[in-house]
Amino acid sequence: MRTPSRDDVAATATPPRRRSTEILRGLRAGGLLAAVIAGAWAWQQANHYNGAFRLSEDARNPALGGGLLLVAAACCVWLLIASAMSQIQRRRALVRALVPAVLFTAASLLFGWTWWRESQDIQMSYPVLAQLAVAAGGLAVAAGSDLQLRRTGPHTPKAPARAEQHPHTTGLATGAAAAPLAVAVIALTIPSMMYTPTSVQVAATEPAPIPETLTAEVRWQRVIEHGRDDDITGVIAGAAGPIVVTKHGAMGLDPNTGETTWSYSRPADLDSIGRDCYTRMEASCKAILTPDRTRLVMGYGYNPLETEFVVLDASTGEVTFEHAYKDRSELEENRGRPWVYRYPSVQVTDHVLVVEQEVLSLTDGSLLSTLPDERAPRLNLGNRSECPRDDSPRCGGYLPPSRAGHSTLILGITCWSPDKDPENYVDYPWCEMEVAPDSDPSAVSTASGIVPPDPDRWESDSVVVDGWTVRYANPDAAYEELSRHNLMEEATSLSFPLEAVSLDALAGVDDAEPVALGSLNRPERYEGAHTLAVLGAAEPDEPATVQAWFDPATRQVFTRDDVDTRPSGPGYLDSLYPTGSRTDDGIDLLRPDDAVAMHVDYPDRRENLDYKSEYAPYLVQAPGTVAIVDHCSIWRTDTNDPAPTGYGTVIYGVG
Repeated sequence: MRTPSRDDVAATATPPRRRSTEILRGLRAGGLLAAVIAGAWAWQQANHYNGAFRLSEDARNPALGGGLLLVAAACCVWLLIASAMSQIQRRRALVRALVPAVLFTAASLLFGWTWWRESQDIQMSYPVLAQLAVAAGGLAVAAGSDLQLRRTGPHTPKAPARAEQHPHTTGLATGAAAAPLAVAVIALTIPSMMYTPTSVQVAATEPAPIPETLTAEVRWQRVIEHGRDDDITGVIAGAAGPIVVTKHGAMGLDPNTGETTWSYSRPADLDSIGRDCYTRMEASCKAILTPDRTRLVMGYGYNPLETEFVVLDASTGEVTFEHAYKDRSELEENRGRPWVYRYPSVQVTDHVLVVEQEVLSLTDGSLLSTLPDERAPRLNLGNRSECPRDDSPRCGGYLPPSRAGHSTLILGITCWSPDKDPENYVDYPWCEMEVAPDSDPSAVSTASGIVPPDPDRWESDSVVVDGWTVRYANPDAAYEELSRHNLMEEATSLSFPLEAVSLDALAGVDDAEPVALGSLNRPERYEGAHTLAVLGAAEPDEPATVQAWFDPATRQVFTRDDVDTRPSGPGYLDSLYPTGSRTDDGIDLLRPDDAVAMHVDYPDRRENLDYKSEYAPYLVQAPGTVAIVDHCSIWRTDTNDPAPTGYGTVIYGVG
């Protein structure tokens, strides 16, 4: 009679595993691994994005909290059922095994729903929530597989054989483990592919010069129709022609035909990253050109979490780099600091982009330096406890303008009233500006006697055009004279010798000499201008008018007499004011004396349609063309509909 060998006993004690067991083991391992990876990613993003769990609608916050509670409850149920599974009848065990899987699945659906709604609102993939949805889904797979294994396993414990003590991973188990991981990878990849940008680039060409005169008639006309919710924010002058800034991006226009050359667009909306936003030139808020106009900076954001900055070549539309700025205002160390503006403060020179305290190279987006906390942009109107001079009872700290010098940063602006009136909160006619080379932001210089614009200002308190600003020619004498007057009543009626100064010269980057402007009052703010326009003195109840225009490119000053007698040059073009024509059939370009310099007709009216300007048209001086831009509404004339049928932006090439 044959005696059983040791190998026969071992073979009998370790029967081959069933295929279902191998699959369940693989699914459990894959689900757990997917949950751990996605959960770790969600944890990292939650620490990275301040306020990621503050959702935009109240209804979504309970959904997010409910999902987190479901995950916690499902984990507890899983542990309780797993420990008692061997004592439960198999039929009941099947039902109970599904409970934690259902709870995890419900949590995953809640996370996925909140991610979808938040992402649709901002048209960008919202952080953390997609990772939480995948992590909960992985736990659902792991819990269901684990409890199924326990349910179908032996009810009476036995000593495991040697082969069971060291189980080997089979190909079937490995494939089953890979399935949840593959699904997780796909689920986490899809969000990044849903909101991708679209762009068209062109080859670089030599830009044409900016025309100095108007043509006898309209050279070309471009009508861009759009809806109220998908509108054109404005037109600015780029490096090779006009640039149309839209709600979602920008596009360059051929200066000879008005046709689109390059374009860049994302589903998300542009943020108002620029200073001094107002209707006439809202494009300067949504997109910022460097002083030399070669780079265009745009920001897409879901505040207060992140702003995605995109820097384009303004001639070709090519993306130079992208940079994600994470908001830091909610960090514990920043609590109580005066973050009173909604969007990050942005400033550009020809070489760097400054976002709050980050100084980035405009060549490749690399971080060059970080400004110290004392140089961080601050807005503190009329309530600053420490002022530069002892004789000033109150002063205000202002944000720097979005466009600084060609090679110079503006790190701080402080303004006050020399008349020592403690009730004067805003009408500050005297400013100090802290400047530094963009190559060395620590080399700070202070320039006093900077002349601010009109009192109707808010965030920024300086006018900078092409790297130049306005200063009192004799600061000490001007300060003494200002201290003798009641500036709340008399500020606009005074005149002083003023001069145009280069920011690069103030920072010691170059040696450009100041240019005398004449005895005037203050600069006028207009982001689209190519010249520094300076107002003359006016009586308190009378409007001030521009009396001089300084062209930084040629360093020439054009007086009121010059633009009245010589209809050419950037000063003359900046002096023109587009307005609705007196005959209500188009737009008139008016000279300072209200004479009509040029008339353009509205687009050819289609049957039963009429155009009406939404607000004042404006002039854009761009390489190769001078354009009139008119944002208008389109109305039906055969109905009494109180709402327009659409909107359009009409661009006329007139130079």
